[in-house]
Amino acid sequence: MKRNTGGSLRHQVYWRLFSAFVLVALFGGVALLLAYQMLLQRTAQAAVEESVQYVKHSITQLKGNWQKNALEVKSQIDFMRIFGKSNEGSWLKLQAYFSRLEGQVGRFPSGVVTSSQGKVLFAFGPDGEDFGKQIDGNAHIPVWYYSAQRRTAFALIQAPLWLGDLGNGQIVFLQALDSSVLATLAPQDVRLLLVLNNRTIGSSRGSVDDDVAVNMGFSGTVSYDAMDAEQRPLQWFDNDLAAPQLLVQYAVREPLSRQLIFCSALALLALFTVVLWVAIGRWSTRVTRRIEYLSQATAQFAGSRHMSEPLKRLLHQAGSRPDEIARVAQSAHDLMQSIETFDHEQFAYLQTLEILEEGVVELDNQGVYLRASPGWSRLIGREVVTRSDTIFDALHPEEAPDFHKQLDQLFTGEKSSLVGRIRLHQGDKKELWVEYRFITGDEKGKLPTSVRGVLRDITQSYLLEKHISHMALHDALTELPNRILFEDRAAVALRTAQRKGTKVAVGFVDLDHFKNVNDQHGHKVGDQMLVALAQTLRASLRAGDTLARWGGDEFVVLLTDLSSAQDGREVMAKFAASCERPIQIDGNQFNVTCSMGVAIFPDDAETTEAMLSQADRAMFFAKEQGRNTIRFVSDIADRDQERRSLYIQNMLAKAIKQHKLQVWFQPIVDASTRRTIGCEALARWHDETYGWVSPATFIPMAENLGLIREVGQQVWAKTVENMSRWKRLGMELRMAVNVSRRQLFIPSFTTDLLDDLTRLDLSPSVIDLEITESVAMEDAEHTTKRLAELTACGFGIAIDDFGTGYSSLSQLHDMPATKVKIDISFVRRVHIPQGAQLIQAIVKIASAFNLQTVAEGVEDERTAAALHALGVNALQGYHFARPMAPEHFEEFLLQQR
Repeated sequence: MKRNTGGSLRHQVYWRLFSAFVLVALFGGVALLLAYQMLLQRTAQAAVEESVQYVKHSITQLKGNWQKNALEVKSQIDFMRIFGKSNEGSWLKLQAYFSRLEGQVGRFPSGVVTSSQGKVLFAFGPDGEDFGKQIDGNAHIPVWYYSAQRRTAFALIQAPLWLGDLGNGQIVFLQALDSSVLATLAPQDVRLLLVLNNRTIGSSRGSVDDDVAVNMGFSGTVSYDAMDAEQRPLQWFDNDLAAPQLLVQYAVREPLSRQLIFCSALALLALFTVVLWVAIGRWSTRVTRRIEYLSQATAQFAGSRHMSEPLKRLLHQAGSRPDEIARVAQSAHDLMQSIETFDHEQFAYLQTLEILEEGVVELDNQGVYLRASPGWSRLIGREVVTRSDTIFDALHPEEAPDFHKQLDQLFTGEKSSLVGRIRLHQGDKKELWVEYRFITGDEKGKLPTSVRGVLRDITQSYLLEKHISHMALHDALTELPNRILFEDRAAVALRTAQRKGTKVAVGFVDLDHFKNVNDQHGHKVGDQMLVALAQTLRASLRAGDTLARWGGDEFVVLLTDLSSAQDGREVMAKFAASCERPIQIDGNQFNVTCSMGVAIFPDDAETTEAMLSQADRAMFFAKEQGRNTIRFVSDIADRDQERRSLYIQNMLAKAIKQHKLQVWFQPIVDASTRRTIGCEALARWHDETYGWVSPATFIPMAENLGLIREVGQQVWAKTVENMSRWKRLGMELRMAVNVSRRQLFIPSFTTDLLDDLTRLDLSPSVIDLEITESVAMEDAEHTTKRLAELTACGFGIAIDDFGTGYSSLSQLHDMPATKVKIDISFVRRVHIPQGAQLIQAIVKIASAFNLQTVAEGVEDERTAAALHALGVNALQGYHFARPMAPEHFEEFLLQQR
């Protein structure tokens, strides 16, 4: 774009100012002249209106004076008794009277005397005879009369007159409306014209030009004596349009000439223009020069994109005064600095992109390259032609359609970014995997016209991740799925079967006498046998079935999409037949046999855990039947007890998953005072079919199902929640909670307990953790460390079922316990000498190690008294209270209080 010259703005300002000043001067002078003329006109109009009112008033006074004079003459005639009883000589007397009055000021020079019938009886004066001739015999006397001979109009003034024998008559006087009369009526600067039939017959200025026609209907400006005058018509004789009328003409005198006014206005405006020009002209010159500096600076920066010293000086000169131009100059300075910084950063970014392995691209909505970095060209192995090539040319054919759909979602606004992985191809080379991230490149609220993305080569990491994922889900030896993958596939298969109404079979496979192979031929041969057997078994399965290694010499098989249980039997029969094929290893032939147990969904169980447990039981049943055989759960569930056991196992697993276990509490009393000093939390389970199931039944089942940890966690959670509520009610007491072996050896066991207590504001010092003697003695070193950790945190440790675990005194001495609980089997024998001696020995041993003793299973007062006599510290049993639900136990405590 062509730039304007440096001085164009200043020239435009000068030209516009000059044009404005000329127009203001011209229109201002004309406006002032028009205003002056309007002022004169309004003044003249006001003056002529005032003059009209003055003339009207004067005419009224003049008519009154005439009427008064006429009455005086009539009175004098009556006083002189000119008309007596006889009219002889009366007219001569009257003639003499008017002759004597002739020439007197204010007297009428002419007139007539008429009878009551209008007959002219007498005429006097120069105009009386002519007037008498015209009205003789006319009973109605007009109010004016015009004498064509004398070209004079007369006003007629009438007065009644007694004529003696002739009766009443009247005398009519003629008053000439001449220049002298009009002169007495006209004020200064006013000329009165008497006009009849649009012809002037009288003037207040004396001279009359009867050749000049006068428009009586015009009111406005006229000219006389070389001056403008305002004219108004005025009737002398009311309601008689044929009578002579007056024209009032007011001379408009101009105090100053219009030329002088116009020239003066131009002179003043010219002076104002000069002053304004000096002020605005100098200021506009400075302003336009500063704008020129700013324009030159921007032009220089646009050419070089570098802030040189001359450019900075130009910006400094443009911002020399604190105004909007200075702020624009400062903004331009900041913008130029930002652009310069951005250019440096952009250059650095471009240099960085040159050395990075990542590819950076910008695409339009058709995938055409708008920009592409050198790194992307290196990734795809060829140069990119922008505005022509598309990114789809570099993608694997299988990836292109899906990526195209995702790219469309960016341009339609459905997504604002894309993240993922995709394959590239480089001709005959191996496939490359790249990780990409695309974002839209336009403002929010508008559909994007381009997207930008970063792509980097992740082929090595992808393959490594794929390998790690395979290792995490497969057995390293046999390449079969491991437990994690098997359980995931089993869960999917159960959901699908439930939706479709089909069946699923889960089989446990255990090699018979595999230990002998390892012992006789070594573990290497054993591993080779497992690999060969895994290949054989996997080849015998249908597509969609899964064979997994469970551990050691155990395998698990998953059969899906079975129409009936019989289909499962047929598939497993083929599977077992393949297991019987001899295996050749290093020239030796091995005949392998397997024991298999199979559970069917949903006949035998409804969850993956329950299915595995049932299949495991069936497999052990197969071993009991002589090995090398298949047993289905239905084969061992014919007996009522077995069926009940299977049902309880299934329902127990479901109850544990749904947190349906309850916690009841049994009080522990002081052996001396029989006051409640604590209680024990006991797990309880109510089944809808079998009612309350004994803990002696479902606790071992939970251990076999691997769910004892969940049972312990639920009992613990509900126990501490009740303790927290009782604490708020002011009912604090010591609580005993059973801990299983699996719970005890969880790494975070102690931390989890402390977190729950801290959350509920409870102290570990009021809790005894009960472990059985057998658990305490198993892996004694590890157990001792964990119990010492719990004791250090403030927990009490109670050895449950003491006396049944065959523990040594040295182990008991090293155990950080605080109390022992005497098993019910000893309590029941307290009344025989040997039993009493055994309990007394336990009490003495406990006392020697500073341990408290609690006797379980106290069912009567006799037993309680005997135990107290033997030195037992606390008692627990049905004699004091049975285990109670939390709400009932709470009522029990209130009664105790």
